Amino acid sequence: MNKSTILTITRKDLKATFSSKKIWVPMIIVAVLLCIIFPSVLAYFGLNFDMTGKSAEDIERPINAFIKEFPNDEMRNTLASLPTLTYKFVYFFLTFMMIPFFLLVAIINSMVTAANSFAGEKERNTLETLLFAPISIVDLFLGKVLASLIPALGITYASYVINLIIVNLITYPFFDHMLFLNSTWLLLMFWVIPTLVLFTIILSVLISAKVKSFQEAQQFGGILVLPVIGIVISQASGLFFLSPLTLFLIGTGLLVANALVLKLVTKFNQRNTLFESQIH
Repeated sequence: MNKSTILTITRKDLKATFSSKKIWVPMIIVAVLLCIIFPSVLAYFGLNFDMTGKSAEDIERPINAFIKEFPNDEMRNTLASLPTLTYKFVYFFLTFMMIPFFLLVAIINSMVTAANSFAGEKERNTLETLLFAPISIVDLFLGKVLASLIPALGITYASYVINLIIVNLITYPFFDHMLFLNSTWLLLMFWVIPTLVLFTIILSVLISAKVKSFQEAQQFGGILVLPVIGIVISQASGLFFLSPLTLFLIGTGLLVANALVLKLVTKFNQRNTLFESQIH
């Protein structure tokens, strides 16, 4: 493994990513809309205006029944102590329903950058030169994985910090404590998301090495969004909640999956195999 070669490939791919507005602009827009603007607007209007109207009593009955069956004692007591239905909804949404949003942004951004790796080289007519340069295929893959990892994690963490500041400025006077800093969120951001992003990138880079175009690579990678949709449905319906233990187990499973998927990289140790996958 040649660190200098890996860093050179990383810098080259980062330059290609940020020189193309069709790649980095949508990444930032999606993160800002889902992880910053949407929760901030929801928190502000939900806590400063009563949006339940005359039907509040009809809505509150099933909500209170839902709270009584909530599996986490601390969260159940916190929700029950909040004075209005709107407060309960805002607190629950920001604490639990925002988790899939960050997972979705992490997957989408890592998928976009990784899909641009080999497929992007093919479209720019630079792949042949890169494949027959005096570098190993393993170094080539590692450089491209690192080049996808940096912007994906950077945008996700920047969104988290900005969301943390803005939303807590809005909600702290009402809830009297900081959101997004409990064990669930810390495990999500610093254990699950890094392993999830790495898994998405490795898989997407492998897919990108097999397909012919950037759009085709994105279509294959779109399958990875489906589990997050399942999490959204389960969180909203109460089927299960992403507790700290669940998140720890998910992160551990992803870590094992990363090790297994990395073994697939060895199949591309033959330059001719990788080259033929791009021309046939």
